[in-house]
Amino acid sequence: MQTHARAVVIGGGCVGAAILYGLTKRGWTDVALLERTQLTAGSTWHAAGLIPSYARSINIGRMIAKTIEIYEGLEAETGQHVGWHKCGQLRIANTRDRLDEYKSYMSVATVQGIRAELVTPQEARDLWPLLENNKDMLAALYHPDDGHIAPADVTQAMAKGARDRGAKIYLNTEVKGFERLAGGEWKIITNNGEIICEHIISATGNYARQTGAMLGLEIPAIPILHQYWITDAVPEIMERKRQGLPEMPILRDEGFEGYLREEGDGLMFGPYEKTEHLKLFAENGVPEWFGADLVEEDFDAVAWNWEAAMEMVPALGRVGIKANVRGPFQMTADELPLVGPAWGLENVWIAEGVPGGILWGGAIGYYLSERIVEGANSLDTSELDPRRFGDYANKEWTRQKVRESWGTHAELHFPGQDMPAARPQKSAPSYD
Repeated sequence: MQTHARAVVIGGGCVGAAILYGLTKRGWTDVALLERTQLTAGSTWHAAGLIPSYARSINIGRMIAKTIEIYEGLEAETGQHVGWHKCGQLRIANTRDRLDEYKSYMSVATVQGIRAELVTPQEARDLWPLLENNKDMLAALYHPDDGHIAPADVTQAMAKGARDRGAKIYLNTEVKGFERLAGGEWKIITNNGEIICEHIISATGNYARQTGAMLGLEIPAIPILHQYWITDAVPEIMERKRQGLPEMPILRDEGFEGYLREEGDGLMFGPYEKTEHLKLFAENGVPEWFGADLVEEDFDAVAWNWEAAMEMVPALGRVGIKANVRGPFQMTADELPLVGPAWGLENVWIAEGVPGGILWGGAIGYYLSERIVEGANSLDTSELDPRRFGDYANKEWTRQKVRESWGTHAELHFPGQDMPAARPQKSAPSYD
């Protein structure tokens, strides 16, 4: 392993690879990535790979659009297949409030530069003919440019793009500690030796709290366990393929609180766990045995989602289950990543707490590398600033808030809404 680099990225998931790629695109070639096992180990390899552009924040939507832009150009640049399926995304509105939410979003989408349209129930069923029994649909929000991508492939493509520009990637290299040198540089101590650098970028996923602790930081993120199922072949999907029909868009329906999409000749169903059924992972550190691993399925946690989904999409209940995938990924109190400068540490950068590394990877790689190399961002990324939480964001506060944020993920959220979990950890001077 080399002994010096200008910048070192820690973590070889989609986010870490994207940052390394972003730095080399901006001309920094003396950069390295350290990965404790293999690229994509952790959360990346088992991700569902969804890229939804829906965001009511103008700048968050623009960041997601940047992810799509980067991914769409990778194959031509690197020669590596990324498995991009631009099938679109369809969100069903069954209540007046949800429809109002989608209507208010339409003007935001225009400013974001994202194509979106409200479609009628009949148009929604034309796009998703297997949605047979939703009797409450009022309309649907359709994003034609959304889709899903192969997580491992897109990560490897960005890693290749970075290597082609001179970056080095060191596998089976575990970080053991950090030391600030007298000249202001950082020494990173690993199982394979030491490396001195100007900038440290931490993108360690499930290990965020452990990495942070070595730097004296308490990272306000904890992994949650999410699961999805893949069915056997669905005759209706096989027939659509035989006829040469396009892939159906990713379907999200508040009636069953989850997502459905085509996966090969079958369906992938990812139901969202409610707060009371949600399990956390690695609260006290990632187990030694964990690498590219999964945990046992928990059907009971999402039984109601299944029943509702099979009622609305009968084809889902007519076929067997081929696989369950249940694993951890990071979550924060507001479901947004922690991206930017670490507090109190010069030239230490955080890219942690990323709830959806595939969705966020391209954007984080682009905008964090821009911040590091150029000194500022061309887009306001303050919503992701890792310093947005204060000292009140301790471990117990974070536990309660991440359970709440993911447990209410599919519920209707109103502008300015303040959720109740972990109150009154932070209070005004007049609180008493």
